[in-house]
Amino acid sequence: MEWHEEFDVVVVGSGAGGLVSAITSANNGLSTLLIEKSSAWGGSSALSGGGLWIPNNHVSKKAGLQDSDEEALTYMQTVIEDTGPASTYERKEAYVKNGQKMVKFLEDLGMKWVAGSLYPDYYPEKPGGKIGRSIEGEIFDSNLLGDYASTMCSGELEAPMPLYSGKVASLPKAFTNAKDFNTVVGMFFNGFKRKVKGQKAISIGAGLVSRLLQIALDKKVPLRLSTPLKDLIIENDKIIGIEVEKDHQPYFIKCKGVILAGGGFERNPELRKKYHNVDTNWTSASESNTGDMLLIAQKHNLDTALLDDAWWGPATLDANGARKFLVYERSMPHCIIVDQTGERYFNESESYVDAGHAILERHERNGKAIHSWLILESRNRNKYLFSDMLPRMTPKKAVESGFFVKASTIEELASKCEIDLKGLQSTVTRFNRFVESGTDEDFGRGNSAYDNYYGDPTYKNPNLGAMLKPPFYACKIYPGDLGTKGGIVANEHGQALKNGQPVEGLYATGNCSASVMGRVYPGPGSTLGPTTVFGYISANHVKEYVSKSLVPAGQII
Repeated sequence: MEWHEEFDVVVVGSGAGGLVSAITSANNGLSTLLIEKSSAWGGSSALSGGGLWIPNNHVSKKAGLQDSDEEALTYMQTVIEDTGPASTYERKEAYVKNGQKMVKFLEDLGMKWVAGSLYPDYYPEKPGGKIGRSIEGEIFDSNLLGDYASTMCSGELEAPMPLYSGKVASLPKAFTNAKDFNTVVGMFFNGFKRKVKGQKAISIGAGLVSRLLQIALDKKVPLRLSTPLKDLIIENDKIIGIEVEKDHQPYFIKCKGVILAGGGFERNPELRKKYHNVDTNWTSASESNTGDMLLIAQKHNLDTALLDDAWWGPATLDANGARKFLVYERSMPHCIIVDQTGERYFNESESYVDAGHAILERHERNGKAIHSWLILESRNRNKYLFSDMLPRMTPKKAVESGFFVKASTIEELASKCEIDLKGLQSTVTRFNRFVESGTDEDFGRGNSAYDNYYGDPTYKNPNLGAMLKPPFYACKIYPGDLGTKGGIVANEHGQALKNGQPVEGLYATGNCSASVMGRVYPGPGSTLGPTTVFGYISANHVKEYVSKSLVPAGQII
């Protein structure tokens, strides 16, 4: 083998998990290279809400959270029912104990954290459940990145202002009460002040990965874009190097450790058909996530798990074909979701992963849930934000394009949407009785603090509002996702496994690995939390592995 270069560690993927892996590795004194398949860095992390679910961290505790490792583990053991190899107790314990260490480690290197003090766990009433375990990065001035700012991964929609995911619940109801209005005005004013100062303020996922990249660059980590991983070079179950593509030619890099953080397979039509039977047009993840890591893992017979699952959630496609991953839009009063039989079949306000599973399971049973319909009553459109549509301002194009079906009666809506009329009439009548009593007897909508977080507190039940006053609007609902959650099985040290045993020097984190969260989403930031924490764990473990080598790595030509 003729090697072109040599490093101690190569990190594959420049999302949050890859960046934290590279930062930790470099800080440990290892020569570290960060490679990215795409011509843009940041991956799906840059497109995300930017929150990290990190129990018992010092930032949240300083903001008032009362938490402990024991409570966090109790909660995870309760809500993560999957008992597969990715969700072992040892993995959960490693996550809880190292998450708080990672937060402090990154803070010491310049990361600035903000606590999401009001954001509940997604099952806060379960044993060990809390409100306020999520953290996110402080708003960042992307001018500080120089030329790198122009090569960050960007999505179809950008936030209209720098904001915090821990305050985003105020957006949809900003025009209903003074408290939320003032919160949103404060965010706009903060953005305006930064703009006047000449800053290009970015936040949520983009802000998080930008500050992480700044730290990585400070640590002298080289970032190489347009450098896809083509293969792992393994001898005797030990990593000795990798093959990448450089200028359309094979390029070989010798290394002692490889940390895979290259995303899932959500943009690979063949793999999505094989494992999920869904359309790739419904995902909100990065365009470059086409399953390269999974295909390479399968080539080398690495252990995999949870390939049939994803970070699901109800999604719709707007008039321009842009994906909208719906969170608060389906949770506010005066709306319901029904299948083509006209029946409700889940709590519209529940966590997006649970809602996504509900769509898929319903469709498997009756073949009538893909697509489903989100139906909005006039008061919903008059009071609340819907994606980027202001209250009382439903664009003409949204109706004319067919994105919104508009009708003066439930009967007309059922006809236009081809929903079973009797089924829809019965559902609306029953739902309106629940609104009067304040209790959803079918699915418990509004019974959880998580439901209420995206609700209107001026209502008896913050999530229930009658479906009576026309006009009515409806849009199609699909099982979208934030990424796949199945892949390489790693142990509590982040080591990739083959037949249950570690491949020396090989690690996996993020959506190319099977998630420690199993088939649920315990709290806000349950994708970015694990990818960063296991990146941190992996990089610390690889230091121990590399230190056993007697020959120091040095760049060769």
